[in-house]
Amino acid sequence: MTLFPNRALAAPLVAAAIAATAGSGALAQDAVDIPTPADPVAQTAFDILDRHCARCHQDGRLDNTPPKGDFGNVLFLDQIAANPAYVVSGSPDGSKLIQLIQNSEMPRDANYGLADPVSDDELASLRTWIAQLGETESAACAQRDFVTPVDMVAAMAADIDKLQSARVADTRYITLTHLYNACADDQEMEVYRQGTVKLLNSLSQVADPVRLTTIDDAGTIIRFNLKDLGWTTDDWRSVLASYPYAMRPDSQMFDLVASATFTPLPYVRGDWFAFTAAQPPLYDRLLKLPDTFQGLQAQLGVDVDAGINNFTAKRAGFQKSGVSRNNRLIERHTIASGYFWTSYDFAGNRARQSLFEHPLGPEGPDGFDHDGGETIYSLPNGFQAYYLNAADGAKLIKGPTDIVQDNTRRDPAVTNGISCMGCHADGMRFAKDDVREHVVNDRTFPRGVREAVEALYPTHDEMDALLTADKQRFQNAMLAAGLDPTLTYHDVEMINALANRYENALGLRLGAAEFGQDPDTFVASLGSAATADAIRLNKRLQQGGVVPRDSFENQFVHLVEFVSDHIAIDLTGIGGHAIPVATVHRPVEASRDFDLSLIASDLAYRVGDEVVFTARSDRDCYLQLVNVDSHGRASVIFPNQFQRDNFLPANRDLDVPSVSAPFLFRFADPGTETVIATCSLDNIQVDGVAVDYAQVFTDLGDYEQHVRKTRAIQVEARKPPVTSPTAVVPPDFNTAGVVARTAIRIEVR
Repeated sequence: MTLFPNRALAAPLVAAAIAATAGSGALAQDAVDIPTPADPVAQTAFDILDRHCARCHQDGRLDNTPPKGDFGNVLFLDQIAANPAYVVSGSPDGSKLIQLIQNSEMPRDANYGLADPVSDDELASLRTWIAQLGETESAACAQRDFVTPVDMVAAMAADIDKLQSARVADTRYITLTHLYNACADDQEMEVYRQGTVKLLNSLSQVADPVRLTTIDDAGTIIRFNLKDLGWTTDDWRSVLASYPYAMRPDSQMFDLVASATFTPLPYVRGDWFAFTAAQPPLYDRLLKLPDTFQGLQAQLGVDVDAGINNFTAKRAGFQKSGVSRNNRLIERHTIASGYFWTSYDFAGNRARQSLFEHPLGPEGPDGFDHDGGETIYSLPNGFQAYYLNAADGAKLIKGPTDIVQDNTRRDPAVTNGISCMGCHADGMRFAKDDVREHVVNDRTFPRGVREAVEALYPTHDEMDALLTADKQRFQNAMLAAGLDPTLTYHDVEMINALANRYENALGLRLGAAEFGQDPDTFVASLGSAATADAIRLNKRLQQGGVVPRDSFENQFVHLVEFVSDHIAIDLTGIGGHAIPVATVHRPVEASRDFDLSLIASDLAYRVGDEVVFTARSDRDCYLQLVNVDSHGRASVIFPNQFQRDNFLPANRDLDVPSVSAPFLFRFADPGTETVIATCSLDNIQVDGVAVDYAQVFTDLGDYEQHVRKTRAIQVEARKPPVTSPTAVVPPDFNTAGVVARTAIRIEVR
């Protein structure tokens, strides 16, 4: 979210020169060191991604900053190849990068005739690159000792022993240990550390910033004190009440730490905290945000109407904004803690919604009719807080997408807190007023209107001075907290980068780390557990799949005692403080995707073994299974001549073949078998496959050649938007053509 357009590229921060800059957190294009692959196959993939994806997803190549979807490192091939949320090594059909192209979701601008789509040959080259990738351990992991949950609480106990006794009871911790164990590199870890502390300060009611303080050698555990934020124990209980990863490690040290801090759990994970506490309802709860804009004014001691009437308010109006789809007005007031910027946003540009016809108001004979507003105000410590409201002042969690949009996040709706933090990474953004000159020089406006506009809308230099001072106030607060105001992760603001890490689907390494285990131990633990959830998770992760965050989160508390020595802690509604919190799950209308899992009946196979495939989806859909043998030949194994009904009900297992089916699957040859599952919401023909029921199983021939010929869902390009190519394009919320995809690989010996 932004109140101000024209985000500029940033230079490294020089404290003495902040006032002379208008930078964001991005690096200048020529300052981004993008490694070029030496391998020719990887180089070809690099060139394709540079041609089609970098303009939206690579820091240093961006047409419009920040990167779309909080994904800004598409050309860092080693990084995306190590992230199963984007690429599953060796499995093109299981990789999100390929699936988005196959489903014509990316490049998004190609759907509007604004860019060329990925060609058949280019898609084949990307598939070849992913197919040749091997499972390699991150260089970061190779240099690290695994930090166990027992190690974590031991570090906390040692830390508490050093504190002043009066500080112990209110001491709390935020942990990033699982991300360190899952091979997050040093650059990521520093972004996550600073993002955690930035968020804590953004939720504070105290004048002094909280500084970045870690207690362990690896720098994965951050200490803070409730009183230093103005928090009470009730606030901490509100955090714990919805925490899904509460567990007691098998260590007496945990009891000592919990007893000393008078809480059942003195720490939470940083990625979950960033995602949950940076947006409503928890964001509102911790900042004590009132239910109305009028209440916010009373809380902060500002009278917006009086400021307008007394001409102490300072305004800038403009036609184009980085987030609003129509003209927009921003307005500054002074409060005890610093500044109070609010906006007036419009669903249209005509009649009383035009600032250029009605620059005064919002009320009165020459006033405009706005539809909502967004507010940024300085906290006592110099950090920023945010508020969204409707025209009548009612608090909003998300802004209407027909008025404002946030295309940097997966959810396009502007969400209070997290969207604003992402846009205002290093403070206020600069705006150029278009209203003052227009009205003052137009003699058709009455003299009173022209004089009022001249008083309310300062000159460009005056507005720049206000914005520069307010930007410097925020950046000085960041420096006082030990934070770098320019630090981003591939041009993604640090709190958003950490929250985005939480939203990603999980592979084996991260899933293991979240249970406090290395991958080998986790696989063994899942294998020895006797629960259906453990068996399913084990197969899904080992057979090359990934698990969506919401699914993993729901399973964690039920699995932790079966796969580890840790004990789950029930914090549900602790002390009556449970409140709804933000969830990762998004409706298919917004995400254009849904969860589809496929597992094989066993983890190891030999020639002659039978196999049963089990599919499950969180939406009603129509399933198709394609088997690609070790020679690359493909056939449709479901639906087939014997089993034509391919409807898969939501949240129910479908076995192929079923126990009553008049056929079975048996492995005839050694090698690697790939089974590709697609499930469409409206039973369309997927990937050009027309099932031929005259055959037992429809033969597709060479699979790679089939992909080159058919290209997933063939759609006509949508009509280009009537606005400029850089305008915000409204998302298509219908479900037509939505297809979920996954794939598994099976080694047959």
